[in-house]
Amino acid sequence: MSNAHSPVRRSPRIRFVATILATDWNSRSEIWGQILNLSKGGCYVRTSQTFPFGALLFIEIRYRGLRFLTDARVTYSVEREGMGLSFLNVPADQLTVLDDWLSSAAATGQPI
Repeated sequence: MSNAHSPVRRSPRIRFVATILATDWNSRSEIWGQILNLSKGGCYVRTSQTFPFGALLFIEIRYRGLRFLTDARVTYSVEREGMGLSFLNVPADQLTVLDDWLSSAAATGQPI
């Protein structure tokens, strides 16, 4: 990991596979990846390219024809493997999408 601290999670993670587009606020660089787990507070993204610890991002998660749009911060990054993201400033209308996905995923799987 690129930082010395372990990630702190406030919500249980649930297995959830979806596509993500992450855009860096400053450089406007884009990275496509795959969400492997999701929680109310963030997600883990598998990708061969990562943004550095602390980077501020705009993310778009796509799943079954729906999109979840919010800001996020990189909480940890593992070079050539993936990164953990913490959601920031989630708009109220986007919370409904997130809650629906989490409820559906929880009904079919186990927290990890």
